[in-house]
Amino acid sequence: MHRRAFLARSLGGLVLLGGGSALLAACSGSDGESTGGSDGPRSLTFRLSYTHGVSFAGTYLAIADGFYAAQGFDTVELVEGGPTATPTPIDVAVGKALIGVASSPDQVATARLNGGAGVKIVGALYQKNPYCVTSLASSPIRTPQDMVGKTIGVQAVNETVWAAFLAGAGVDPASVRTVPVQFDPTPLTAGEVDGWFSFVTNEPVTLAAAGHAVTTLLLADHGYPLVAQVYVADESSLAGDRRADVLACLTAEIEGWIAAIKDPDRAATIAIEQYAPDLGLDAAVQSEIARVQTGLVVTDDTRRSGIMTVTDELVAQNIATLADSGLDITAEDLFDLSLLAEIYETRPELATALADVAG
Repeated sequence: MHRRAFLARSLGGLVLLGGGSALLAACSGSDGESTGGSDGPRSLTFRLSYTHGVSFAGTYLAIADGFYAAQGFDTVELVEGGPTATPTPIDVAVGKALIGVASSPDQVATARLNGGAGVKIVGALYQKNPYCVTSLASSPIRTPQDMVGKTIGVQAVNETVWAAFLAGAGVDPASVRTVPVQFDPTPLTAGEVDGWFSFVTNEPVTLAAAGHAVTTLLLADHGYPLVAQVYVADESSLAGDRRADVLACLTAEIEGWIAAIKDPDRAATIAIEQYAPDLGLDAAVQSEIARVQTGLVVTDDTRRSGIMTVTDELVAQNIATLADSGLDITAEDLFDLSLLAEIYETRPELATALADVAG
């Protein structure tokens, strides 16, 4: 599953904890580890799945609010991804980052099966996949069956996901007219298509902000259960002396995301002002994206067990969906959720911190 190329920036930023400034420099070693000794400065290289934006607000707040510092990190280097960047699992596997966020499990499975990478998923921020079909409220598409006889605009990079969704939803591809589109949803508002393939955190929000009433059909609710924004680490780190650093990083991330979800306006502000000041992002739109994002992160399961956890049932559904796409991998080879279990056993208050937050 590919992130859409609506931005084309690829920068690295070293965030100095306590200072909050971004520098185009790196102080960590090639293995993503601290450059100092056990008693010296401790730094972390963290790979983002895409370019800076509110989708990484939890990481930003983990830095700003001192959660990384509390875990012993003096600096955190945030390395952006983007449409031309090497996939996160590869960067983590070759030691360019200790830990990172990949857009979806199929990236990780592909890296393991085809590239020989020893990476595993150690947590999933999005329990629900963000892909959706957006339609105008005046002619809503609420179920997969509503697409029959309709014209849906699908970007070329999303055709594989689209085909997998139709198969999982039991919709005959011949019954839906699929047309190639770019990323500007004008064809939807102009009536040229009936539905628009998109992220629920993107076009539906921007269209609504522009005054268009829209309806969304979330793929995750109709046979496409892949989690997204998955945290990835290498097996050598998980089994070696760097496990403690991965554990510390995940702990800080959990605390940062709890803060971001509880205050979406602040989450949007830090994303815009400190990390993407030159993109002309609208604060109200970014705040709404942060709220929509919460619905992908907070579910009945994560309210009980803690964010980033993945139930055995959901893991099995992901493995089955990947197999349908030709990626035959076992749950044991793809997931290692033991670190989250350790964190929540040690810090049970974190597991229920979002119990009262609506998804």
